[in-house]
Amino acid sequence: MDQDQFLKLLNKEIQGKLTAEEKLLLEKLIIDNPDNKVLYHFIKNQHRTQPSASEKTEKAFDLLWQKLEDKVPESVPKRASAKSRYLLYLVAASIMIFFCVGMWWYSSQQEAIEYKISYSSAKGEKRILNLPDGSTVWLNGDSKLYLATDFNKKERRVKLVGEGFFAVAKNKKHPFIVSYKDSEVKVLGTKFNIRAYQDENKTQTSLVEGAIELKSQKNGETYRLVPGDKLTIASNGNVQPSKDKPRTIMVKRTALTVQEGEKMPSEALWLENKLSFEADPMNIVASKISKWYNRTVLIDNIELEKTTFTGTMENYSLEMALKTILLANPKLHIREENESIILY
Repeated sequence: MDQDQFLKLLNKEIQGKLTAEEKLLLEKLIIDNPDNKVLYHFIKNQHRTQPSASEKTEKAFDLLWQKLEDKVPESVPKRASAKSRYLLYLVAASIMIFFCVGMWWYSSQQEAIEYKISYSSAKGEKRILNLPDGSTVWLNGDSKLYLATDFNKKERRVKLVGEGFFAVAKNKKHPFIVSYKDSEVKVLGTKFNIRAYQDENKTQTSLVEGAIELKSQKNGETYRLVPGDKLTIASNGNVQPSKDKPRTIMVKRTALTVQEGEKMPSEALWLENKLSFEADPMNIVASKISKWYNRTVLIDNIELEKTTFTGTMENYSLEMALKTILLANPKLHIREENESIILY
């Protein structure tokens, strides 16, 4: 009961809605329970040394045919080359069949998992969840978390739609697995943030503490993240390749950044009720504003995709937030149509 009460009070403090009486009760719960104290200071006062800013782009996923073509020596006679090409067709077909069967098996395994227990947060709302295994999850606005029906038996599997920050309780016998969009994260005990909204064209996985293993269904690759890493995967990575335009899986590994005057990485500032942008293109800016203020925000100019915005807002009204973005981008214009805000 005390734990539930602590989480509710902590949630209200994050949103700036704590009364004087509730603040005294929260302080008592922190003093009485060392676990509460650790969790509270992690959110409010954590000051982690971040690695120097660096950006590494993962190599693009080369075309299968180009790889096979490179194996035919230029010195091979035309007839022999034609025969080699025929064999390459067979090899390519075999590999593609194997790949497709593997993808079908992966998909069928995902579909076989049943999720029944679910939590959700509305636009403009944040929730703190205390899971049965002792893990804590913060849901940002317009997000959903689903727990598998056999959660905490052989494994602790959940599915995220939206954005969530996970503080996973350690349990070597029961790995914690988060499925989202076309990726999956497997951990034993750690702290990380995932942003994977269905209406955004990329996912972002940010590791604050511990270690995680991320598997991408888009390219079949597995990535290991260390504290301070952020992995961004663009959702257009599965575009059908052609000879003129090889497929590029847009995977980018960058370092988490701490803006001036802040203690936590930009990607986790929403936990402190701060709306943060880190070189976000306008479509992501519009999406964040929409979910934060529960208003529909649309883009009516494709050129805005080249415009980015960086900054942090705390206790800003919607009007103040829009004015701040306008001041940073003089060429940007805003109009209202019905109940929607249009950026153009």
